[in-house]
Amino acid sequence: MTTMQAWLKQAADEERDRVAKAAGTSVGYLYQIAGGHRKASPELCKKLQDATDGVLTVSMIRPDLYLLIVGADPKSAA
Repeated sequence: MTTMQAWLKQAADEERDRVAKAAGTSVGYLYQIAGGHRKASPELCKKLQDATDGVLTVSMIRPDLYLLIVGADPKSAA
């Protein structure tokens, strides 16, 4: 289970709705991202990070983007 899947599972319906709305997407799309069926854009990753106050981060949602942005291994940045 990915971190995003875990967050979706534990978050209340209202929280999932709030985060999706703040990020300009739908809860269904968040589930598609978490399941690996879709990839979040860099902009959406940032919006999700902001909407969750850093509970979900760019490096959690798209580790490949994190490597491109900072040029470092996300595991070593922790």
